[in-house]
Amino acid sequence: MKYNHFFISKIIIALVLTLTTVFAAAKAAAPVAAPVVAKSTKDTPLTDAQKFYGTELKSSKKVVHPPYAWGDCTVCHKDAKGEKGLVMDPPELCAMCHEAKDGKKFIHGPVAAGACTSCHNPHESDNAKLLVASSINELCVSCHQDKDEFLRKTANIHPPVKDQCTNCHDPHTEDHLFQLKADGKKDLCVMCHVEKEVWTKTVTDKHGALNRPRKCLECHDPHGSSNPKFLIKDTSKELCLTCHSQPVTTDETGEKLMDIGKHLENNPDWHGPILWGDCAACHNPHGSNNLRMLNKPFPRTFYEAFDEDNYICFQCHEKEKIMDEKTSTATNFRNGDVNMHFIHVNKEKGRSCRACHDFHGTKEYPHHLRAKTQFGKINFPIRFIESENGGSCAPACHARRHYDKVTPKVNLK
Repeated sequence: MKYNHFFISKIIIALVLTLTTVFAAAKAAAPVAAPVVAKSTKDTPLTDAQKFYGTELKSSKKVVHPPYAWGDCTVCHKDAKGEKGLVMDPPELCAMCHEAKDGKKFIHGPVAAGACTSCHNPHESDNAKLLVASSINELCVSCHQDKDEFLRKTANIHPPVKDQCTNCHDPHTEDHLFQLKADGKKDLCVMCHVEKEVWTKTVTDKHGALNRPRKCLECHDPHGSSNPKFLIKDTSKELCLTCHSQPVTTDETGEKLMDIGKHLENNPDWHGPILWGDCAACHNPHGSNNLRMLNKPFPRTFYEAFDEDNYICFQCHEKEKIMDEKTSTATNFRNGDVNMHFIHVNKEKGRSCRACHDFHGTKEYPHHLRAKTQFGKINFPIRFIESENGGSCAPACHARRHYDKVTPKVNLK
């Protein structure tokens, strides 16, 4: 940029003329107080905007633009009274003194249009930075009215947003879309959520959603939401089904996962967490070190030595269902007082719960019993038949065997 030497010399002269007055008054002048929060008085009640957005930029003393303080209007205007227009248009006029604010890839609209005075008062202001509003957010929503409406009606506002928009956005220019201080899909998020960055990189079972085009924004609204965790859907179930209502292939192993949406539609007897709409009751949406991103451990194989600490099921279901060898109360899956869960699960070669139960939903049998179970490449039917006090099944594991909690059955095969 070529600087106008005439105007620069005028600025220097004005500075010299005022330095003597400034230094002479320095000892007597009171120190400039830090910005204070405005308080309502009988004569000056706070506006609705001030009540909602705060007044953190309110200054205890009027902030005066130096050229205006000097009383030399010709620094910016064509005549001494400031009545004949500007010597040049902003932002070039402002850039005579201030560093240019339009040097990066994405430029804020008012900056690109040279409308510096949309946000800054060129003469004096009651607010820091000569801003025309007493809080950053009040200033931003004076144009971004959709965000004003959003902030006023949203129950859960992201703390950086509630504090001030400039925590994430540069008000002038940045190299990222929307003048964000880093890529808004993930990089910006992990500037604060460092623990999520570490977690997602180190867990063994990773969530493929984090690699989708919008990354964190696939699930979360960065400004806020009426839902917990700033989710973009009412429940975690609704959110999960935006992807899992079709077959999904895992990024890590290439394993094909079932279409859960279709499965739930065809199997309306849903497991409790599904009824609650809470997939996150069992799964960690950011990934985990457990099978299928479960919040707690669960056996990875069909057969596995029983370990009570290796079952997420026990966060809801009583351990006695599996651990009591004999019982008359812990479970109805018993032959007399012989606990059939104990026999199947609690041993060195124990079957995991999913050998017989579907954790999402079923249709044909009670107790979320599967119609078929998979063992290796074989998908065989359980063939369960319920009776008044028990039932029987005939899977590929064994011939049909019966149990009855009142009159114990004797199975010869």
